[in-house]
Amino acid sequence: MMKAISSRIFLGLLPLGLGLFLGMSPSPTPLHRVQGGQPAGLQSKFLNSTSCASCHSNAPLATAMRDSKSRPLGQYDLWRSSMMANASRDPLWRAVVSAEIQATPSRKADIEAKCMRCHAPMESNDFHGDTDARMSLSMLDDANDPRNPLARDGASCTVCHQILPDNLGKASSYTGKFHIGPSKQIFGPHANPAVQQMQMRTGYVPAKGSHINKSGLCATCHTVMTNTLDKNGKATGSSLPEQTPYLEWRNSIFNKEVQNPGPSAQSCQDCHLPSKDVEGNSISTRIARNPGGRDYPFLSSRAPFGRHILVGGNTLLPEIFRDNAQALGVLAPAAAFNATIAAAKNQLQKRTAKLSIQGLTRVGSDLQFRVRVENLAGHKFPSAYPSRRAWLKVRVLDKDNQQVFLSGGYDGIGRILGAGGKVLPEEKAGGPFFPHRDSIQSSGQVQVWESLMGDDQNKLTFTLLRGAKYLKDNRILPKGWKPNHPDAPLTRPIGIGSDANFVGGQDEVSFKLSAPSASGPYKIEVSLLYQTLGNRFAEELFQVQTPEVAAFKSYWSKASRVPVIVARVSATKN
Repeated sequence: MMKAISSRIFLGLLPLGLGLFLGMSPSPTPLHRVQGGQPAGLQSKFLNSTSCASCHSNAPLATAMRDSKSRPLGQYDLWRSSMMANASRDPLWRAVVSAEIQATPSRKADIEAKCMRCHAPMESNDFHGDTDARMSLSMLDDANDPRNPLARDGASCTVCHQILPDNLGKASSYTGKFHIGPSKQIFGPHANPAVQQMQMRTGYVPAKGSHINKSGLCATCHTVMTNTLDKNGKATGSSLPEQTPYLEWRNSIFNKEVQNPGPSAQSCQDCHLPSKDVEGNSISTRIARNPGGRDYPFLSSRAPFGRHILVGGNTLLPEIFRDNAQALGVLAPAAAFNATIAAAKNQLQKRTAKLSIQGLTRVGSDLQFRVRVENLAGHKFPSAYPSRRAWLKVRVLDKDNQQVFLSGGYDGIGRILGAGGKVLPEEKAGGPFFPHRDSIQSSGQVQVWESLMGDDQNKLTFTLLRGAKYLKDNRILPKGWKPNHPDAPLTRPIGIGSDANFVGGQDEVSFKLSAPSASGPYKIEVSLLYQTLGNRFAEELFQVQTPEVAAFKSYWSKASRVPVIVARVSATKN
C-alpha cells in the first residue's frame, strides 16, 4: 500500500549487473514446508538477498564492483540499508497498515494482501502467483514461520530482477501487478552474461533484459490505486491515486518513453540507481566476484553498472533502523545506514529544488518580493505517499540583526510555529489544514506543499481507505507538466484556486511585510524544508491505538524530526 522511500519518491528499482555465481550446490532447498515440516513439493521462485551477497558484495581482495577510485559499490552492500531492503521491516508502514485494519477490520485480509504485495513481495508472489495474496503481517514477527525469512527481505534482488516486461508501463501493472514467470530468469542490462556459475549455485539463469533499466519496472509498485471503503468495508465506488510518481514523470520533460526524448530525459533508475559515480563519471567494473572473495579472471568490466543506493528523500526511517537495529531485525550495519542518510540528503540538496528571490522592492514602508521554488525532480515535489510535505521558511532581519518577520519557523521536533513561537493549530490532530497560498503577509501564514485526502463527504481524512479524493494537492509539478496530457487527470493540482504562478516546474509565493527604511538594510533568508513524515500526519496516526502505532511512536519520539533543508537563498534590501 505504502512505499516509505522515500519518496521523492521517487524511487527506482534494481538494474543489478547480475551475472555470475560460483559454487557446486544445485538449485536451492525449498523454503516452504507443510505442517509437520515435510517439503511441500513446491520450489520457491525466490532466494534471500544474502544468497546474492556471496558474489555481489565487495571483498577486500577483489577489484569487482568498484569505481575508478576503488570505492566499493557492491550491489548487496548498498541495497541492504535502503528502504527497498527494509520495506517489510518499516515500522511506519507497519503502523499505518495496523491503523487501516483497525478502521476497517472486516477487510483485514485484503488490506494485508495489497500492502504486502510490494512490501513483502517474495511471499506474496510465491504463495499465490500473480494475484493479491491472502497474507498476514504475523509472518513478519514469527521466526518459526517458514515464510518469515523471505517476507522480511523486502523488495529484494530476486523480485526486481525476475519481473517480466509483459505489462510494464500499463495500468494493468500498477499496484504491484508485476509478472514473474516460471523460468527463473534473472534479468540484467548486459548481453551474453556468463550463465554456468549462477545457475550451478542458485538455479537461476542470467539473461539480458533491457526493461530492467526502464521506469515502467519501478511503476509497478510506485503507482498505487486504492478503492475507497466505508467503515463496514463496503466499496463506495470511489478510488484514490495513492501515489503516482511514474505518471507525474510521464507528463514531464524527463520522460524517456516518448518517441523522441528530450535532452533532459532520465529514467527513475538514472536518478535513484545511478550508473555514474559521485563525481558524475560513468562506472565500468566487473559486476561480480567469486564466493571466495577474489575476482573471476575471465570477467571484464561492464557498463552500465548501477549504484544500488535507491534513495529518495527519506532520512527519518534509515535513522530509526540504525538506532533500533536489534528491535527491527535489520541486517545492515550502522555505517551503511549513515551512508544512506547522507545519500538521501545529497539527493535532496543537489537534485531536488532550486530557490530564488524575485522582484525584491520597497513600496513605502513595505518590502515586497516573490520566492520562486523550481522543481528539479522528475515528478512532483514532494511525491508519493501523503505523509510527506515541504514548506517555506522566510525570515527577515533588520540592521541590528533583530528578527522582524518569520513565516514557516519550526521547533526542535519539527512542528511549524506561528506568531510568538506557538505551534499552529494546523499541526494538531483534528485541526484545520494549511491552505495553498499565493501571497503571505503574516507569521501565521505558511506555504506548505502537500497532498491531503478527503472522504466521500469531503471531510479531511488521514485514513487511506477512506480517501476518495484529494482536498489539497499543491505539490510542485515537474517541468513540462501539461494539463492536456493523458496522465493529467490523475496528477492535476487541487486546491490552488486561481494561482497563476503555480505552473509546471515551479511555484512562486509573494511576500509583503512592514519594514521601515530607517531600520534597514534588511536581510531576507529563505529556506525550503522537507519532512518524510509531517507532524500533522504523525499526530493523526497517533490517535490510533495499536501495538504497531505505539511501537512506531516510541522510535519516532527518539529520532530527529526537524526538517531537512533542501535549499537556501538570501538577499539584502535597504
